[in-house]
Amino acid sequence: MKIYYEDYIVDENIDIPVTYSVTKEEIVEMASRWDPQPFHIDEEAANNSMFGGLVASSAHIFPIFVWLGQQGGRDVAALSALGFDKMRLHAPLRPGDQISYQYHCVEKRLSKSKPHCGIVRSVSTMRNQRGEKVFTIEVVSLIATRDNPFFQE
Repeated sequence: MKIYYEDYIVDENIDIPVTYSVTKEEIVEMASRWDPQPFHIDEEAANNSMFGGLVASSAHIFPIFVWLGQQGGRDVAALSALGFDKMRLHAPLRPGDQISYQYHCVEKRLSKSKPHCGIVRSVSTMRNQRGEKVFTIEVVSLIATRDNPFFQE
């Protein structure tokens, strides 16, 4: 069932029923290409860093957030992301971490400039297997209304 703007409930929390397992190989591979800091790619250097071991790059954490957000079993009538704000890295993401994801709808309103669309502001939180907050981000999205001609069931 398609989820439209009208289906969003302000203050609703949704726990995504999927976790993501972070591997050492993935951390090194991603950072080697996009953020080759020693604490991301060299285990010995990482052990001697302030992190005390390998940690994932923020460039790596963001796509995990995007992937987990798509795994919730909700078929959202999303038209576009309008912005990503207040991104915070609260704790290091390490090899072996199991990441969970929660979505919180903060507010919604109909678009003034785009007919048949609503704007939804949400906060997403990722936590590791110990329940520690790893990452948060505020997202503003353009969502189709039920009468949007591009999303008819």
